[in-house]
Amino acid sequence: MITVSRRSYIEATSPEEVFAALADPTRIGTLMPRFQKVELLNYNEEARTARMVTHMAMGGIFGTIRCEGDLTWVEPSEIVFKVETPVPVETRWVLTPEMDGTDLFATMSLDLAPMLGPMVAFVPNQLVSDILGGELESALKTVRENSSQQRLESRAIAA
Repeated sequence: MITVSRRSYIEATSPEEVFAALADPTRIGTLMPRFQKVELLNYNEEARTARMVTHMAMGGIFGTIRCEGDLTWVEPSEIVFKVETPVPVETRWVLTPEMDGTDLFATMSLDLAPMLGPMVAFVPNQLVSDILGGELESALKTVRENSSQQRLESRAIAA
């Protein structure tokens, strides 16, 4: 299992505003650069769950793989997207109020063993960690931009 984490501080934005930017299952495809397509299979707001399919560009011989998983959330503090097959992946977003802003802590865990079997021993863990870290950094940047845009739109409506 390879796990990477990244943290971002989003100034002048509440956890509720950041949560709104993250929690929309139809927009999750805009957060992660490798997501080519996202399909919403089932959405249950009361249960705070959504069943989704993502099509992720893996590159090389793997091309694009279809991953079906569950999005769950605890408003406004945590969002988790978990996939079991073909590759177990978990992405977790934890939002904490900070002085005049929000601390956003993102973690992504990936287990290549079910897909690669014994060949996983030849996978350079640092390279995979760097790739996952880049995905999280890109997603955090998008969340910051989306949150800022949403805050500006909210202020324009209120004015």
